[in-house]
Amino acid sequence: MTRLLRLNSVLFLLAAVVVFLWIRLVGGFEGVAGLAAARPLQVVMMLGLTAACVLIRFFRWQFLMRHAGSRLIERPSLLIYLASLVGTATPAYVGEAIRGAFIKRRFGVPLKVSLSVLVIERLMDVLALSLLAGIVAGAWWMRGVMALFFLAAVVGLFIVALFARAAGASTTVLRVLQRRDVMLDAFALSLAAWTATAFHVSLAASALGISVPPIESLRVFASSVLMGGLTLMPAGIGSSGALAIVQLENAGVSLTDAFLVVSLVRLATVGATLLIGAVCLLWLVRGAKSVSSGDAAEHFDDIATEYGDQFQPHVWEHLLERKVGLIASALPKPGEAGKGLDLGCGLGSQCLALAKRGYKVFGIEIATNLAAQARRAGVSVAAGSALGLPFGDKSLDFVYAVGVLHHLPNRQAQRVAFAEVARVLRPGGVFIIHETNTRNPLFRFYMGYVFPLLKKIDEGIEWWIEPDRLKTVAGLKLVDVSHFTFMPDFVPSFMMKPVLAIDRWLERTWLRPYSVHYMAVLKRDASWAPAVDRRFADEENPGEGFSWSAANQTSR
Repeated sequence: MTRLLRLNSVLFLLAAVVVFLWIRLVGGFEGVAGLAAARPLQVVMMLGLTAACVLIRFFRWQFLMRHAGSRLIERPSLLIYLASLVGTATPAYVGEAIRGAFIKRRFGVPLKVSLSVLVIERLMDVLALSLLAGIVAGAWWMRGVMALFFLAAVVGLFIVALFARAAGASTTVLRVLQRRDVMLDAFALSLAAWTATAFHVSLAASALGISVPPIESLRVFASSVLMGGLTLMPAGIGSSGALAIVQLENAGVSLTDAFLVVSLVRLATVGATLLIGAVCLLWLVRGAKSVSSGDAAEHFDDIATEYGDQFQPHVWEHLLERKVGLIASALPKPGEAGKGLDLGCGLGSQCLALAKRGYKVFGIEIATNLAAQARRAGVSVAAGSALGLPFGDKSLDFVYAVGVLHHLPNRQAQRVAFAEVARVLRPGGVFIIHETNTRNPLFRFYMGYVFPLLKKIDEGIEWWIEPDRLKTVAGLKLVDVSHFTFMPDFVPSFMMKPVLAIDRWLERTWLRPYSVHYMAVLKRDASWAPAVDRRFADEENPGEGFSWSAANQTSR
Protein backbone atom coordinates (compact mmCIF):
# COMPACT_ATOMS: atom_id res chain seq x y z
CA MET A 1 0.00 0.00 0.00
CA THR A 2 2.77 2.46 0.98
CA ARG A 3 4.78 1.70 -2.18
CA LEU A 4 1.73 2.25 -4.37
CA LEU A 5 0.96 5.57 -2.68
CA ARG A 6 4.53 6.76 -3.21
CA LEU A 7 4.47 5.63 -6.83
CA ASN A 8 1.20 7.46 -7.40
CA SER A 9 2.61 10.65 -5.85
CA VAL A 10 5.67 10.59 -8.12
CA LEU A 11 3.61 9.84 -11.24
CA PHE A 12 1.06 12.51 -10.31
CA LEU A 13 3.87 15.10 -10.10
CA LEU A 14 5.14 13.92 -13.49
CA ALA A 15 1.66 14.42 -14.90
CA ALA A 16 1.57 17.96 -13.46
CA VAL A 17 4.83 18.77 -15.26
CA VAL A 18 3.39 17.45 -18.54
CA VAL A 19 0.27 19.59 -18.08
CA PHE A 20 2.40 22.69 -17.47
CA LEU A 21 4.51 22.08 -20.58
CA TRP A 22 1.42 21.41 -22.73
CA ILE A 23 -0.21 24.69 -21.68
CA ARG A 24 3.00 26.60 -22.45
CA LEU A 25 3.29 24.99 -25.89
CA VAL A 26 -0.30 25.63 -27.02
CA GLY A 27 -0.79 29.18 -25.86
CA GLY A 28 0.26 29.77 -22.29
CA PHE A 29 -1.76 30.75 -19.25
CA GLU A 30 -2.94 34.00 -20.82
CA GLY A 31 -5.03 32.04 -23.29
CA VAL A 32 -6.62 30.01 -20.49
CA ALA A 33 -8.06 33.23 -19.06
CA GLY A 34 -10.63 33.15 -21.88
CA LEU A 35 -12.33 30.26 -20.10
CA ALA A 36 -13.71 32.72 -17.55
CA ALA A 37 -16.32 33.74 -20.16
CA ALA A 38 -17.82 30.22 -20.30
CA ARG A 39 -21.57 30.03 -19.66
CA PRO A 40 -22.27 28.36 -16.29
CA LEU A 41 -25.24 26.26 -17.44
CA GLN A 42 -23.23 24.36 -20.06
CA VAL A 43 -20.34 23.92 -17.62
CA VAL A 44 -22.72 22.40 -15.04
CA MET A 45 -24.10 20.09 -17.73
CA MET A 46 -20.58 18.99 -18.62
CA LEU A 47 -19.78 18.24 -14.99
CA GLY A 48 -23.04 16.29 -14.75
CA LEU A 49 -22.09 14.17 -17.77
CA THR A 50 -18.65 13.55 -16.28
CA ALA A 51 -20.28 12.39 -13.05
CA ALA A 52 -22.62 10.12 -15.04
CA CYS A 53 -19.67 8.59 -16.90
CA VAL A 54 -17.76 7.92 -13.68
CA LEU A 55 -20.84 6.44 -11.97
CA ILE A 56 -21.67 4.13 -14.88
CA ARG A 57 -18.07 2.93 -15.02
CA PHE A 58 -18.23 2.28 -11.28
CA PHE A 59 -21.35 0.18 -11.84
CA ARG A 60 -19.39 -1.72 -14.49
CA TRP A 61 -16.61 -2.33 -11.95
CA GLN A 62 -19.10 -3.64 -9.38
CA PHE A 63 -20.76 -5.81 -12.03
CA LEU A 64 -17.50 -7.39 -13.19
CA MET A 65 -16.21 -7.91 -9.65
CA ARG A 66 -19.47 -9.57 -8.65
CA HIS A 67 -19.24 -11.99 -11.57
CA ALA A 68 -15.58 -12.57 -10.70
CA GLY A 69 -16.77 -13.96 -7.36
CA SER A 70 -16.26 -10.86 -5.17
CA ARG A 71 -19.33 -9.05 -3.85
CA LEU A 72 -18.17 -5.64 -2.66
CA ILE A 73 -20.22 -3.53 -0.25
CA GLU A 74 -21.20 -0.71 -2.53
CA ARG A 75 -20.57 2.49 -0.56
CA PRO A 76 -16.98 1.76 0.54
CA SER A 77 -16.31 0.30 -2.90
CA LEU A 78 -17.42 3.58 -4.49
CA LEU A 79 -15.06 5.55 -2.26
CA ILE A 80 -12.17 3.27 -3.25
CA TYR A 81 -13.12 3.53 -6.93
CA LEU A 82 -13.19 7.33 -6.80
CA ALA A 83 -9.89 7.47 -4.91
CA SER A 84 -8.22 5.34 -7.59
CA LEU A 85 -9.14 7.92 -10.25
CA VAL A 86 -5.96 9.82 -9.38
CA GLY A 87 -4.28 7.00 -11.29
CA THR A 88 -5.62 8.43 -14.56
CA ALA A 89 -2.93 11.11 -14.22
CA THR A 90 -0.18 8.50 -14.38
CA PRO A 91 1.48 7.01 -17.48
CA ALA A 92 -0.55 4.11 -18.88
CA TYR A 93 -2.94 4.63 -15.93
CA VAL A 94 -0.77 2.32 -13.84
CA GLY A 95 -1.65 4.32 -10.73
CA GLU A 96 -5.16 2.89 -10.84
CA ALA A 97 -3.65 -0.33 -9.50
CA ILE A 98 -3.94 1.29 -6.08
CA ARG A 99 -7.63 0.33 -6.29
CA GLY A 100 -6.68 -3.32 -5.98
CA ALA A 101 -4.57 -2.61 -2.88
CA PHE A 102 -7.43 -0.84 -1.14
CA ILE A 103 -9.91 -3.53 -2.21
CA LYS A 104 -7.64 -6.17 -0.70
CA ARG A 105 -7.29 -4.20 2.51
CA ARG A 106 -11.02 -3.49 2.84
CA PHE A 107 -12.57 -6.71 1.52
CA GLY A 108 -9.74 -9.25 1.41
CA VAL A 109 -9.97 -9.73 -2.38
CA PRO A 110 -6.66 -10.97 -3.90
CA LEU A 111 -4.83 -8.49 -6.12
CA LYS A 112 -4.74 -10.95 -9.02
CA VAL A 113 -8.55 -10.84 -9.15
CA SER A 114 -9.03 -7.06 -8.93
CA LEU A 115 -6.16 -6.31 -11.32
CA SER A 116 -7.52 -8.80 -13.87
CA VAL A 117 -10.87 -7.00 -13.74
CA LEU A 118 -9.09 -3.63 -14.03
CA VAL A 119 -7.41 -4.74 -17.26
CA ILE A 120 -10.75 -6.02 -18.59
CA GLU A 121 -12.21 -2.56 -17.89
CA ARG A 122 -9.49 -0.82 -19.89
CA LEU A 123 -10.03 -3.14 -22.84
CA MET A 124 -13.79 -2.48 -22.64
CA ASP A 125 -13.00 1.24 -22.86
CA VAL A 126 -11.00 0.63 -26.03
CA LEU A 127 -13.87 -1.42 -27.49
CA ALA A 128 -16.45 1.28 -26.74
CA LEU A 129 -14.38 4.26 -27.90
CA SER A 130 -13.20 2.56 -31.09
CA LEU A 131 -16.78 1.60 -31.97
CA LEU A 132 -18.09 5.13 -31.32
CA ALA A 133 -15.24 6.74 -33.24
CA GLY A 134 -15.59 4.25 -36.12
CA ILE A 135 -19.34 4.85 -36.50
CA VAL A 136 -18.93 8.61 -36.98
CA ALA A 137 -15.53 8.58 -38.75
CA GLY A 138 -15.53 10.74 -41.85
CA ALA A 139 -12.82 8.87 -43.79
CA TRP A 140 -12.73 5.21 -44.72
CA TRP A 141 -9.15 4.82 -43.50
CA MET A 142 -10.16 6.11 -40.05
CA ARG A 143 -12.94 3.55 -39.89
CA GLY A 144 -10.35 0.91 -40.76
CA VAL A 145 -8.02 2.08 -37.99
CA MET A 146 -10.84 1.99 -35.44
CA ALA A 147 -11.81 -1.50 -36.60
CA LEU A 148 -8.22 -2.63 -35.99
CA PHE A 149 -8.30 -1.14 -32.47
CA PHE A 150 -11.59 -2.93 -31.81
CA LEU A 151 -10.18 -6.27 -32.94
CA ALA A 152 -7.00 -5.68 -30.93
CA ALA A 153 -9.08 -5.16 -27.78
CA VAL A 154 -11.00 -8.39 -28.44
CA VAL A 155 -7.69 -10.25 -28.81
CA GLY A 156 -6.54 -8.52 -25.64
CA LEU A 157 -9.42 -10.09 -23.70
CA PHE A 158 -8.21 -13.54 -24.76
CA ILE A 159 -4.67 -12.64 -23.71
CA VAL A 160 -5.94 -11.48 -20.30
CA ALA A 161 -7.56 -14.87 -19.86
CA LEU A 162 -4.22 -16.58 -20.58
CA PHE A 163 -2.33 -14.34 -18.14
CA ALA A 164 -5.04 -14.73 -15.50
CA ARG A 165 -4.75 -18.50 -15.76
CA ALA A 166 -0.94 -18.30 -15.58
CA ALA A 167 -1.10 -15.96 -12.57
CA GLY A 168 -3.47 -18.29 -10.76
CA ALA A 169 -6.45 -15.95 -10.73
CA SER A 170 -9.68 -17.55 -9.60
CA THR A 171 -11.56 -19.73 -12.05
CA THR A 172 -14.47 -17.30 -11.63
CA VAL A 173 -12.40 -14.56 -13.31
CA LEU A 174 -11.79 -16.87 -16.25
CA ARG A 175 -15.48 -17.74 -16.45
CA VAL A 176 -16.29 -14.02 -16.61
CA LEU A 177 -14.22 -13.74 -19.78
CA GLN A 178 -15.91 -16.80 -21.24
CA ARG A 179 -19.49 -15.68 -20.54
CA ARG A 180 -20.88 -13.83 -23.53
CA ASP A 181 -23.78 -12.30 -21.57
CA VAL A 182 -21.44 -10.79 -18.95
CA MET A 183 -19.10 -9.38 -21.59
CA LEU A 184 -22.01 -7.91 -23.57
CA ASP A 185 -23.47 -6.28 -20.46
CA ALA A 186 -20.08 -4.81 -19.52
CA PHE A 187 -19.66 -3.56 -23.09
CA ALA A 188 -23.13 -1.95 -22.99
CA LEU A 189 -22.20 -0.13 -19.77
CA SER A 190 -18.95 1.03 -21.41
CA LEU A 191 -20.85 2.40 -24.41
CA ALA A 192 -23.31 4.19 -22.14
CA ALA A 193 -20.50 5.75 -20.09
CA TRP A 194 -18.49 7.05 -23.03
CA THR A 195 -21.53 8.17 -25.02
CA ALA A 196 -22.49 10.37 -22.06
CA THR A 197 -19.18 12.26 -22.29
CA ALA A 198 -18.86 12.25 -26.07
CA PHE A 199 -20.89 15.47 -26.34
CA HIS A 200 -18.59 17.45 -24.08
CA VAL A 201 -17.02 19.16 -27.10
CA SER A 202 -20.38 20.52 -28.29
CA LEU A 203 -21.28 21.71 -24.79
CA ALA A 204 -17.87 23.33 -24.27
CA ALA A 205 -18.10 25.06 -27.63
CA SER A 206 -21.64 26.27 -26.83
CA ALA A 207 -20.44 27.58 -23.46
CA LEU A 208 -17.87 29.70 -25.29
CA GLY A 209 -20.26 30.87 -28.02
CA ILE A 210 -18.84 28.52 -30.68
CA SER A 211 -20.80 26.06 -32.79
CA VAL A 212 -19.70 22.41 -33.03
CA PRO A 213 -22.31 19.84 -34.24
CA PRO A 214 -23.00 16.83 -31.94
CA ILE A 215 -21.69 14.33 -34.52
CA GLU A 216 -18.46 16.28 -34.81
CA SER A 217 -18.27 16.36 -31.01
CA LEU A 218 -18.61 12.58 -30.84
CA ARG A 219 -15.98 12.10 -33.55
CA VAL A 220 -13.46 14.46 -31.92
CA PHE A 221 -13.94 13.25 -28.36
CA ALA A 222 -13.98 9.50 -28.97
CA SER A 223 -11.02 9.41 -31.34
CA SER A 224 -8.85 11.86 -29.35
CA VAL A 225 -9.45 10.12 -26.01
CA LEU A 226 -8.75 6.72 -27.56
CA MET A 227 -5.63 7.77 -29.46
CA GLY A 228 -4.36 9.82 -26.52
CA GLY A 229 -4.86 6.91 -24.15
CA LEU A 230 -2.95 4.58 -26.44
CA THR A 231 0.08 6.90 -26.25
CA LEU A 232 0.18 5.92 -22.54
CA MET A 233 0.63 9.58 -21.54
CA PRO A 234 -0.87 10.58 -18.16
CA ALA A 235 -4.62 11.05 -18.83
CA GLY A 236 -3.68 11.49 -22.47
CA ILE A 237 -2.21 14.92 -21.59
CA GLY A 238 -0.39 16.48 -24.49
CA SER A 239 -1.78 13.93 -26.90
CA SER A 240 -5.57 13.77 -26.51
CA GLY A 241 -5.82 17.54 -26.32
CA ALA A 242 -3.50 18.12 -29.27
CA LEU A 243 -5.40 15.60 -31.42
CA ALA A 244 -8.70 17.24 -30.51
CA ILE A 245 -7.38 20.68 -31.43
CA VAL A 246 -6.16 19.45 -34.82
CA GLN A 247 -9.55 17.85 -35.56
CA LEU A 248 -11.44 20.98 -34.54
CA GLU A 249 -9.20 23.06 -36.80
CA ASN A 250 -9.97 20.70 -39.68
CA ALA A 251 -13.67 21.26 -38.93
CA GLY A 252 -13.23 25.02 -39.37
CA VAL A 253 -12.67 26.15 -35.76
CA SER A 254 -9.85 28.66 -35.26
CA LEU A 255 -6.75 27.59 -33.33
CA THR A 256 -7.52 29.95 -30.43
CA ASP A 257 -11.12 28.79 -30.16
CA ALA A 258 -10.11 25.13 -30.50
CA PHE A 259 -7.59 25.55 -27.70
CA LEU A 260 -10.23 27.09 -25.42
CA VAL A 261 -12.82 24.44 -26.23
CA VAL A 262 -10.40 21.58 -25.60
CA SER A 263 -9.08 23.19 -22.41
CA LEU A 264 -12.64 23.49 -21.06
CA VAL A 265 -13.35 19.87 -21.98
CA ARG A 266 -10.19 18.70 -20.22
CA LEU A 267 -11.01 20.72 -17.12
CA ALA A 268 -14.57 19.35 -16.96
CA THR A 269 -13.45 15.76 -17.49
CA VAL A 270 -9.87 15.05 -16.41
CA GLY A 271 -9.64 18.03 -14.06
CA ALA A 272 -12.89 17.28 -12.25
CA THR A 273 -12.08 13.57 -12.08
CA LEU A 274 -8.64 14.16 -10.60
CA LEU A 275 -10.02 16.60 -8.03
CA ILE A 276 -12.65 14.10 -6.88
CA GLY A 277 -10.01 11.34 -6.84
CA ALA A 278 -7.56 13.37 -4.76
CA VAL A 279 -10.22 14.28 -2.16
CA CYS A 280 -11.42 10.67 -1.89
CA LEU A 281 -7.88 9.31 -1.71
CA LEU A 282 -7.08 11.65 1.18
CA TRP A 283 -10.30 10.61 2.93
CA LEU A 284 -9.57 6.94 2.33
CA VAL A 285 -5.95 7.07 3.51
CA ARG A 286 -6.92 8.87 6.71
CA GLY A 287 -9.85 6.59 7.54
CA ALA A 288 -9.35 3.30 5.65
CA LYS A 289 -10.77 0.21 7.39
CA SER A 290 -9.53 -3.33 7.54
CA VAL A 291 -11.16 -6.36 5.93
CA SER A 292 -14.97 -6.21 6.08
CA SER A 293 -16.98 -9.20 7.25
CA GLY A 294 -20.13 -8.09 5.43
CA ASP A 295 -22.13 -9.25 8.45
CA ALA A 296 -25.78 -8.20 8.07
CA ALA A 297 -26.52 -8.28 11.83
CA GLU A 298 -23.72 -5.77 12.33
CA HIS A 299 -24.97 -3.67 9.43
CA PHE A 300 -28.58 -3.49 10.61
CA ASP A 301 -27.55 -2.79 14.18
CA ASP A 302 -25.51 0.15 12.86
CA ILE A 303 -28.49 1.62 10.98
CA ALA A 304 -31.18 0.67 13.54
CA THR A 305 -31.89 4.29 14.52
CA GLU A 306 -32.21 5.26 10.82
CA TYR A 307 -34.04 2.11 9.76
CA GLY A 308 -37.52 3.62 9.80
CA ASP A 309 -36.37 6.59 7.72
CA GLN A 310 -35.16 4.57 4.73
CA PHE A 311 -38.54 4.79 3.01
CA GLN A 312 -40.91 7.72 2.81
CA PRO A 313 -43.81 7.20 5.27
CA HIS A 314 -46.54 7.18 2.58
CA VAL A 315 -44.64 4.53 0.58
CA TRP A 316 -43.89 2.45 3.66
CA GLU A 317 -47.50 2.52 4.87
CA HIS A 318 -48.84 1.55 1.45
CA LEU A 319 -46.42 -1.37 1.06
CA LEU A 320 -47.00 -2.53 4.64
CA GLU A 321 -50.77 -2.65 4.15
CA ARG A 322 -50.39 -4.39 0.79
CA LYS A 323 -47.95 -7.03 2.05
CA VAL A 324 -49.86 -7.75 5.26
CA GLY A 325 -53.08 -8.09 3.25
CA LEU A 326 -51.44 -10.61 0.94
CA ILE A 327 -50.00 -12.58 3.87
CA ALA A 328 -53.44 -12.75 5.50
CA SER A 329 -54.99 -13.89 2.21
CA ALA A 330 -52.64 -16.90 2.15
CA LEU A 331 -53.51 -17.95 5.74
CA PRO A 332 -56.60 -19.53 7.32
CA LYS A 333 -58.86 -17.27 9.38
CA PRO A 334 -57.21 -15.87 12.55
CA GLY A 335 -58.90 -18.37 14.87
CA GLU A 336 -57.78 -21.30 12.71
CA ALA A 337 -54.27 -20.19 11.72
CA GLY A 338 -52.41 -21.27 14.87
CA LYS A 339 -49.00 -19.87 15.83
CA GLY A 340 -46.86 -17.95 13.35
CA LEU A 341 -43.34 -16.61 13.11
CA ASP A 342 -42.05 -13.41 11.48
CA LEU A 343 -38.59 -14.49 10.33
CA GLY A 344 -36.34 -11.43 10.64
CA CYS A 345 -39.04 -9.17 12.05
CA GLY A 346 -37.01 -5.94 12.08
CA LEU A 347 -39.08 -3.24 13.80
CA GLY A 348 -42.00 -5.68 14.07
CA SER A 349 -44.35 -3.73 11.80
CA GLN A 350 -45.79 -6.85 10.15
CA CYS A 351 -46.20 -8.59 13.54
CA LEU A 352 -48.22 -5.69 14.90
CA ALA A 353 -50.36 -5.38 11.76
CA LEU A 354 -51.19 -9.10 11.74
CA ALA A 355 -51.88 -9.06 15.49
CA LYS A 356 -54.50 -6.36 14.85
CA ARG A 357 -56.15 -8.76 12.42
CA GLY A 358 -56.30 -11.42 15.12
CA TYR A 359 -53.27 -13.57 14.27
CA LYS A 360 -50.90 -14.96 16.90
CA VAL A 361 -47.44 -13.98 15.67
CA PHE A 362 -44.07 -13.55 17.33
CA GLY A 363 -40.82 -12.44 15.77
CA ILE A 364 -37.23 -13.55 15.55
CA GLU A 365 -34.44 -11.07 14.87
CA ILE A 366 -30.66 -11.30 14.83
CA ALA A 367 -29.95 -7.55 14.96
CA THR A 368 -29.97 -6.60 18.66
CA ASN A 369 -30.90 -2.95 18.25
CA LEU A 370 -33.77 -3.69 15.86
CA ALA A 371 -35.10 -6.39 18.20
CA ALA A 372 -35.01 -3.92 21.10
CA GLN A 373 -37.07 -1.40 19.13
CA ALA A 374 -39.59 -4.11 18.19
CA ARG A 375 -39.97 -5.09 21.85
CA ARG A 376 -40.58 -1.48 22.84
CA ALA A 377 -43.35 -1.41 20.23
CA GLY A 378 -45.01 -4.39 21.92
CA VAL A 379 -43.78 -7.29 19.77
CA SER A 380 -42.74 -10.62 21.30
CA VAL A 381 -39.27 -11.06 19.80
CA ALA A 382 -36.78 -13.91 20.19
CA ALA A 383 -33.08 -13.54 19.52
CA GLY A 384 -32.38 -15.91 16.69
CA SER A 385 -31.03 -16.78 13.28
CA ALA A 386 -32.62 -18.29 10.20
CA LEU A 387 -29.72 -20.75 10.13
CA GLY A 388 -30.68 -22.25 13.47
CA LEU A 389 -34.25 -21.52 14.51
CA PRO A 390 -34.78 -21.92 18.30
CA PHE A 391 -38.01 -23.90 17.91
CA GLY A 392 -38.94 -27.55 18.14
CA ASP A 393 -39.68 -29.74 15.13
CA LYS A 394 -43.21 -29.26 13.71
CA SER A 395 -43.97 -26.56 16.29
CA LEU A 396 -45.28 -23.73 14.06
CA ASP A 397 -48.30 -23.38 11.80
CA PHE A 398 -46.92 -20.66 9.54
CA VAL A 399 -43.76 -18.66 8.95
CA TYR A 400 -43.29 -15.59 6.79
CA ALA A 401 -40.20 -13.63 5.76
CA VAL A 402 -40.46 -10.12 4.29
CA GLY A 403 -37.31 -8.98 2.46
CA VAL A 404 -35.08 -11.22 4.57
CA LEU A 405 -33.69 -14.15 2.61
CA HIS A 406 -31.67 -12.12 0.11
CA HIS A 407 -29.55 -10.82 3.03
CA LEU A 408 -28.21 -14.29 3.82
CA PRO A 409 -24.51 -14.58 2.90
CA ASN A 410 -24.75 -17.13 0.06
CA ARG A 411 -26.92 -19.75 -1.66
CA GLN A 412 -25.88 -22.45 0.79
CA ALA A 413 -27.09 -20.31 3.70
CA GLN A 414 -30.41 -19.86 1.92
CA ARG A 415 -30.76 -23.63 1.55
CA VAL A 416 -30.05 -24.07 5.26
CA ALA A 417 -32.68 -21.45 6.11
CA PHE A 418 -35.29 -23.21 3.96
CA ALA A 419 -34.49 -26.51 5.68
CA GLU A 420 -34.85 -24.88 9.10
CA VAL A 421 -38.25 -23.43 8.18
CA ALA A 422 -39.40 -26.80 6.86
CA ARG A 423 -38.23 -28.45 10.07
CA VAL A 424 -40.19 -26.16 12.42
CA LEU A 425 -43.39 -26.16 10.33
CA ARG A 426 -46.13 -28.68 10.99
CA PRO A 427 -47.05 -30.86 7.95
CA GLY A 428 -49.21 -28.68 5.73
CA GLY A 429 -47.87 -25.53 7.42
CA VAL A 430 -47.31 -22.47 5.26
CA PHE A 431 -44.11 -20.54 4.50
CA ILE A 432 -44.80 -17.13 2.92
CA ILE A 433 -41.95 -15.29 1.25
CA HIS A 434 -41.99 -11.64 0.17
CA GLU A 435 -38.99 -10.80 -2.00
CA THR A 436 -37.80 -8.27 -4.53
CA ASN A 437 -38.68 -9.36 -8.07
CA THR A 438 -35.54 -9.11 -10.20
CA ARG A 439 -37.03 -10.55 -13.38
CA ASN A 440 -37.26 -7.02 -14.76
CA PRO A 441 -33.67 -6.20 -15.89
CA LEU A 442 -34.08 -2.45 -15.26
CA PHE A 443 -35.34 -3.03 -11.75
CA ARG A 444 -32.63 -5.64 -11.14
CA PHE A 445 -30.02 -3.04 -12.11
CA TYR A 446 -31.66 -0.42 -9.90
CA MET A 447 -31.83 -2.70 -6.86
CA GLY A 448 -28.39 -4.19 -7.38
CA TYR A 449 -26.41 -1.02 -8.09
CA VAL A 450 -28.36 2.22 -7.60
CA PHE A 451 -30.54 1.49 -4.54
CA PRO A 452 -27.58 0.60 -2.24
CA LEU A 453 -26.12 4.05 -2.91
CA LEU A 454 -29.41 5.81 -2.17
CA LYS A 455 -30.54 3.79 0.86
CA LYS A 456 -28.68 2.09 3.68
CA ILE A 457 -30.84 -1.04 3.90
CA ASP A 458 -29.11 -2.90 1.06
CA GLU A 459 -25.34 -2.99 0.60
CA GLY A 460 -25.02 -4.30 -2.95
CA ILE A 461 -24.04 -7.81 -1.82
CA GLU A 462 -27.53 -9.33 -1.70
CA TRP A 463 -28.42 -12.74 -3.15
CA TRP A 464 -31.73 -12.25 -4.93
CA ILE A 465 -34.12 -15.19 -5.11
CA GLU A 466 -36.09 -15.71 -8.30
CA PRO A 467 -39.42 -17.56 -7.90
CA ASP A 468 -38.24 -20.45 -10.11
CA ARG A 469 -35.62 -21.33 -7.48
CA LEU A 470 -38.44 -22.07 -5.03
CA LYS A 471 -39.68 -25.00 -7.12
CA THR A 472 -36.90 -27.27 -5.88
CA VAL A 473 -36.76 -26.45 -2.16
CA ALA A 474 -36.46 -29.63 -0.07
CA GLY A 475 -39.38 -30.18 2.27
CA LEU A 476 -41.46 -27.33 0.85
CA LYS A 477 -43.77 -27.32 -2.14
CA LEU A 478 -44.39 -24.11 -4.09
CA VAL A 479 -48.15 -23.64 -4.42
CA ASP A 480 -48.54 -20.01 -5.52
CA VAL A 481 -46.62 -16.93 -6.68
CA SER A 482 -48.24 -13.48 -6.72
CA HIS A 483 -46.61 -10.49 -8.41
CA PHE A 484 -47.59 -7.04 -7.24
CA THR A 485 -46.87 -3.30 -7.51
CA PHE A 486 -44.76 -1.42 -10.05
CA MET A 487 -44.48 1.65 -7.84
CA PRO A 488 -40.87 2.75 -7.21
CA ASP A 489 -39.85 3.65 -3.68
CA PHE A 490 -39.13 7.30 -4.53
CA VAL A 491 -42.67 8.32 -5.59
CA PRO A 492 -43.60 11.66 -3.87
CA SER A 493 -46.81 11.79 -1.83
CA PHE A 494 -48.65 14.12 -4.25
CA MET A 495 -48.13 11.55 -7.05
CA MET A 496 -49.40 8.53 -5.11
CA LYS A 497 -52.98 8.59 -6.38
CA PRO A 498 -52.20 8.62 -10.15
CA VAL A 499 -49.25 6.24 -9.68
CA LEU A 500 -51.40 3.73 -7.80
CA ALA A 501 -54.03 3.92 -10.55
CA ILE A 502 -51.34 3.04 -13.12
CA ASP A 503 -50.05 0.39 -10.71
CA ARG A 504 -53.41 -1.38 -10.52
CA TRP A 505 -53.75 -1.28 -14.31
CA LEU A 506 -50.28 -2.77 -14.87
CA GLU A 507 -51.03 -5.59 -12.43
CA ARG A 508 -53.88 -6.65 -14.70
CA THR A 509 -51.73 -6.78 -17.84
CA TRP A 510 -49.21 -9.27 -19.24
CA LEU A 511 -46.48 -7.15 -17.59
CA ARG A 512 -47.44 -8.37 -14.11
CA PRO A 513 -44.51 -10.88 -13.85
CA TYR A 514 -42.14 -7.88 -14.20
CA SER A 515 -43.47 -6.15 -11.07
CA VAL A 516 -41.33 -4.82 -8.23
CA HIS A 517 -42.32 -7.42 -5.62
CA TYR A 518 -43.59 -10.97 -5.45
CA MET A 519 -45.08 -13.21 -2.76
CA ALA A 520 -44.50 -16.96 -2.86
CA VAL A 521 -46.50 -19.46 -0.82
CA LEU A 522 -44.90 -22.81 0.03
CA LYS A 523 -46.41 -25.68 2.02
CA ARG A 524 -44.59 -28.14 4.25
CA ASP A 525 -44.38 -31.58 2.66
CA ALA A 526 -45.90 -34.09 5.07
CA SER A 527 -43.45 -36.86 4.08
CA TRP A 528 -40.28 -34.79 4.49
CA ALA A 529 -38.04 -35.28 7.53
CA PRO A 530 -34.98 -33.24 8.63
CA ALA A 531 -31.64 -34.84 7.86
CA VAL A 532 -30.40 -34.18 11.42
CA ASP A 533 -32.39 -34.45 14.64
CA ARG A 534 -31.67 -31.20 16.51
CA ARG A 535 -32.83 -30.07 19.96
CA PHE A 536 -34.19 -26.57 20.43
CA ALA A 537 -36.00 -24.50 23.02
CA ASP A 538 -39.48 -25.32 24.25
CA GLU A 539 -42.04 -24.19 21.72
CA GLU A 540 -43.98 -22.31 24.41
CA ASN A 541 -40.83 -20.29 25.24
CA PRO A 542 -39.39 -19.72 21.77
CA GLY A 543 -36.48 -17.49 22.77
CA GLU A 544 -35.00 -19.56 25.62
CA GLY A 545 -31.88 -21.61 25.26
CA PHE A 546 -30.74 -19.85 22.09
CA SER A 547 -27.20 -18.55 21.65
CA TRP A 548 -26.31 -15.93 19.06
CA SER A 549 -24.57 -16.96 15.86
CA ALA A 550 -22.96 -15.00 13.04
CA ALA A 551 -25.78 -15.66 10.57
CA ASN A 552 -26.79 -12.76 8.35
CA GLN A 553 -30.39 -11.73 8.03
CA THR A 554 -32.90 -9.09 9.00
CA SER A 555 -36.18 -7.78 7.70
CA ARG A 556 -37.14 -4.86 5.58
